[in-house]
Amino acid sequence: MNDIVLRLQKVTKTYGGNGNVPLVEIFKGLDFNVKRNEVVGLFSPSGSGKTTFLQIAGLLDSKCSGDIYINGSKVNAKNDFQTSMIRRKNIGFVFQFHHLIQEFSALENIILPLLFDGTSKKIAVKKGQHLLEKVGLGKRMYNRPAELSGGEQQRVAICRAIINEPALLLADEPTGNLDQSTTTKVMRFLIELIKEHNISAIIASHNPIISKLVDKSAKIADGKVVYS
Repeated sequence: MNDIVLRLQKVTKTYGGNGNVPLVEIFKGLDFNVKRNEVVGLFSPSGSGKTTFLQIAGLLDSKCSGDIYINGSKVNAKNDFQTSMIRRKNIGFVFQFHHLIQEFSALENIILPLLFDGTSKKIAVKKGQHLLEKVGLGKRMYNRPAELSGGEQQRVAICRAIINEPALLLADEPTGNLDQSTTTKVMRFLIELIKEHNISAIIASHNPIISKLVDKSAKIADGKVVYS
């Protein structure tokens, strides 16, 4: 089994360069690796390129040069269908906003990825119930998002992102809308689930609390991602 889950090689990303819009180089010859079961915190101020970096790593931004490998296999330069399937099987996403389906219960929201992949509803429900119990929402699994607090909704979003046990989890300001107490609680749940399921993760944030919980801290500087 490949010890490197995510490898970016010589990745370059630019904006502009057309007409009166100046060329802006976000990343230049970027090399970056994440090991199996490693949690990397990406800490840089807003506007530094954290979201762009996660979009590239998550195969959501194809307008860049260089190579991207997941578990040793090159995954960029594919057609849209192939890229979608690679994301679905290998990458989980957690965003600042929960993007939960309001008409569905917490349990129904988190089992959707399994159902899309053809898992039986019985197995999906059992796995979903287990995850919700792990994050302290066993008694709230049949509540809809509007009946949950912000921290509870984010825990549901985390469960949904990892229920199919992706190789890589990408989290973009996952606690950006939460207070410090709730941030610590949500992040502890997130890290615990990541470690339990042997998932690698990149967590982009500007919150110093999170830096104490990750394995490594990195920052974006001069078009590179460097460990700090």
